[in-house]
Amino acid sequence: MADAVATVMATYTMAPDSTHGSLVVPVVADGLVVLTTPELAFIVEHFQKDYIVIFGNPIMKPKLRVTRFVFAAALTLYTNLVLTNFVSYRQHWYTQTYNNGTALTPLYDSFFMDWIHGYNIPIPSSVTLRDMVDICTYAWVLLSLFVWASCSRKPIIIAKGLMAQMVLIPAFSCAQLLTVVPDSTPNCLEEFNIPTTQDAGWVFWRWPHRACGNMLWSSDITQLVVFTSLAVQMVPSKKHRMASIVWIVGECWTCMTIIFAFSSRYQYTVDVVTTYLVVKLAMSNPTITFLARWFFVKNGEYFERVPMQELPRATI
Repeated sequence: MADAVATVMATYTMAPDSTHGSLVVPVVADGLVVLTTPELAFIVEHFQKDYIVIFGNPIMKPKLRVTRFVFAAALTLYTNLVLTNFVSYRQHWYTQTYNNGTALTPLYDSFFMDWIHGYNIPIPSSVTLRDMVDICTYAWVLLSLFVWASCSRKPIIIAKGLMAQMVLIPAFSCAQLLTVVPDSTPNCLEEFNIPTTQDAGWVFWRWPHRACGNMLWSSDITQLVVFTSLAVQMVPSKKHRMASIVWIVGECWTCMTIIFAFSSRYQYTVDVVTTYLVVKLAMSNPTITFLARWFFVKNGEYFERVPMQELPRATI
């Protein structure tokens, strides 16, 4: 029996006070004991609990590969910096080479011009609305990260968020590099203080507060969609109502940010709509989850394929 109890493993928190003699029985938070052997007679005799019996190999708890995760996050952040600056540099190069140094005229956006009549919004108010887009985005991202660090800490969730960034950021940047489109903000090179020197060294170190050049995608809406998806996944699977509330709050927050973006001529309508749909599909694609688990989660694949046989709960 000592050997049988010695192979008992918990998938959650161990309760050190649940003991019988020298034997420590790990207990799950909701009162369930997870075992890897069928020899339950001794345990059932001394502990009045509900049990889930799992026959087969011991379950290995997934863990985040911290070093690999931090390195990939830093590399992704720097890649985003360089590509964003390069988009602005390419806009300046195109202006000087093919447009005689004249700033490119923004494309006609029917929703902004004909529906919102955004040209009637004063410039100071437009700048304030543009800042609200960034404030809403950063607030939702930081709140999601705080909740994950304090409540969830499931490695697959944060790993999936990083993997989505690694896939989407290069794709969005390359789209702009292949097709030069005027920024939605008039005279954006001067408006955003983009360097206009011949030396392109600033591309590799300057922090891009804003980029001059339409990305064909909306980076702010991308982050909101990604982190709304992650926030919903943080909710325990049995709490469907809470998951629905989190989803509704995230979608309303995203819609509010979109209103600010449209009102300030922050991005073209097609950018926002396309981004919302594409990122929604990307976050539901199992490939993102597979790559995240493979790159950043230790024991993630093993945990998924552990043979399990669950017995019905029975109260003693």
